[in-house]
Amino acid sequence: MSYVRKVASIGAVASMLLAGSVLLSGGMAWSAQDTLQQMSVEQQAAQKNVKNPKSKAPLTEKELIKLVKHHKKDLSALGPEIESRGLGFEVTPDIEQSLRKAGADDNFIAAIKNFTPSARAKGASGPQVSPAEAQAYNQLKGEQDPDKIIQDANAFAKNFPNSSVLTYVYSIAAVAYQQKNDAENVVLYGERSLALKPDNLMALLLVSSTLPQPQMLNVSDAEKEKRLTLAEVYANKALQEIDQIGKQASETDQAFQARKDQMASGAYSSLGMVHLERSRMAIQEPDLGELAKAEQNYKTAIEKSGGNDAVDYYRLGEVYSSEGKVDEAIAAFSNASKQAPGTVIEQYANRQIQALKQKKSEAKANAKP
Repeated sequence: MSYVRKVASIGAVASMLLAGSVLLSGGMAWSAQDTLQQMSVEQQAAQKNVKNPKSKAPLTEKELIKLVKHHKKDLSALGPEIESRGLGFEVTPDIEQSLRKAGADDNFIAAIKNFTPSARAKGASGPQVSPAEAQAYNQLKGEQDPDKIIQDANAFAKNFPNSSVLTYVYSIAAVAYQQKNDAENVVLYGERSLALKPDNLMALLLVSSTLPQPQMLNVSDAEKEKRLTLAEVYANKALQEIDQIGKQASETDQAFQARKDQMASGAYSSLGMVHLERSRMAIQEPDLGELAKAEQNYKTAIEKSGGNDAVDYYRLGEVYSSEGKVDEAIAAFSNASKQAPGTVIEQYANRQIQALKQKKSEAKANAKP
């Protein structure tokens, strides 16, 4: 059985993170440095193109609080002003409190610290994007056809090899390759993204979910273990980054937690696959220790996703079956079948259920005196 796990759920996350202004807002704001990318690339380029011979003074505390109050429903609108003027003060705990009362969120506060006098003295700033980069980048993220996305991403990398948004371009290309079921290139472009930005969460999720797939493990045992180890590292790194995500200004507590849980589900699912594949590498019988880890990670993935992922249920069924937990395996495969009607997963799950019921019936018959 060969398929890319979590195509639907990760694809949905990718669409959320990589579309429109959301690409440069909460979704991609895994670190403070990224958060001021809440402004669109078009806004940045336009701001840099404005010829204003009179440079404005840095924003004062009162000015920023007033702006936050006025734009609290869309803090991204403040990006160009903050980037062009900077702040004339350091962000103290008291000022943080005042900004929060005005409507600022964690991402915004973390980001503006890159524009304080001390941060600017160290050379910290938001991403620098030229008008030409902005046009190419926004054209790329507006594409729908995977082949065209890949073509444009490669052209962008050739034309702007030092671009501050190149890591996101590679992430977009990796998603396109995922849509084409090209696992090798998902990893290739995902790792190109991570080479530029090791905490790029979208890339971490993509690569960690792809490396432990069966089609990526038709290699020597040494290479297989290397790939599984790398997937484990990336998945754990993704969980660390998810823990640091800030709540968006207009986001309810429930929506914020659901967003984090959905992404975490993908990381736990990747860890489950890592341990499931390691259990199969045992010389004789499956490694029970690895199976136990796989079971726990798949259970957590299912819990985080709200029990809506057929693939996780199917893999959990495989784990239970290897552990000899027949009833639990039947239940897991049944859930997989229900979650994926009319798909190959349903067909495989139903076959597994029939085989397990037959095995259970035979065991019962053999147990009779």
